[in-house]
Amino acid sequence: MRSEAIFRAKKTLSNSYQLCQTAAKATRRMHVPSQNPQDTINSAFEKIAADSPVATVKPTKVS
Repeated sequence: MRSEAIFRAKKTLSNSYQLCQTAAKATRRMHVPSQNPQDTINSAFEKIAADSPVATVKPTKVS
């Protein structure tokens, strides 16, 4: 269930805004047109939950 994946991912990224942004970016990069977007979103949350907090949070430059 997606809510369980979100709660597991929230342990990795406690900031809700950052979690949402990371999930959105991951979904855009991982999506395959022949797949359902919902499956890609679930997969993105699972990957975020599986990563360590240090590996997930990367500084970005503001242009």
